[in-house]
Amino acid sequence: MRLYKIRNYFLLKCVIGIIVSGLLVLPVGAQTDEPKYMRVDYIDTRGIIDENDSFLKIEHELWKPIHKERLRQGILLYRGLYHVFAGGPDASYNYVVTTIFDDFGKLDNYRLDEIIANVYPSDDPEEIIKRTKVTRNIVRTEIWQVNGAILPEGATMPGGKYATINFFDARDGSGEHADLEFGFWGRIHELRIDREILNSWAMYTLLYPEGDVRYYTYSTIDYYDELGDLRQPVGMELARIAHPDLTDDELSDYFTRTGEARTVYKTELWKLIDSVSIDDEF
Repeated sequence: MRLYKIRNYFLLKCVIGIIVSGLLVLPVGAQTDEPKYMRVDYIDTRGIIDENDSFLKIEHELWKPIHKERLRQGILLYRGLYHVFAGGPDASYNYVVTTIFDDFGKLDNYRLDEIIANVYPSDDPEEIIKRTKVTRNIVRTEIWQVNGAILPEGATMPGGKYATINFFDARDGSGEHADLEFGFWGRIHELRIDREILNSWAMYTLLYPEGDVRYYTYSTIDYYDELGDLRQPVGMELARIAHPDLTDDELSDYFTRTGEARTVYKTELWKLIDSVSIDDEF
């Protein structure tokens, strides 16, 4: 299986970066693709009861045609609705929506009223918004930059039914987390995809919120087709196959350097409920 990488903000061997407020700032010339951004909305539906509408009913029946039209018009590239299958005991949300854009200016409901009117010409867009708001509480919104992805041949967006989201803090690390994620670990992820253990993998840097309020600075997401694949080991055995030129001591050093590059804030397991993607056929 041929795999390819999308690296939106760096060439690993050619970048000179500096850390400002925990973010990696890179020269424009280092970009290989137009940058992509991911909006993440954390949603809480617990305790919300409506006899006529539910959160999932509104999402499936009312909003999916709207998102397909947004996709058709090139406003978004992907939208995934996930249930938090396994989160923290104090998690304030039980659903997450991730939306990927190639234009930062389109992240905030760009031309939404116009699109709603096109999809539902006999309905009032404000009434549709009101029906939607009573089915959920948006706990918070984050904006991430898509650093890159490792995908199977033919795909342009990550796929898979399950996703493990690893939230990392690299502010007190060695500074080589990006090199390690794409260089050392990237070849291991390629092997996992080739063996159909993993559907795809991606890395994201948190843009907003900024400052000390952040508990993490970047994330990686492993996308799986089968839940059982999450328990497949990712260690020395795969590392030896992915890096046949390295000795066991050298591989162990890479594992150590990975630990020194960042700390894990938390990992959550999400289950995909529904999505629209540029990879879909309409």
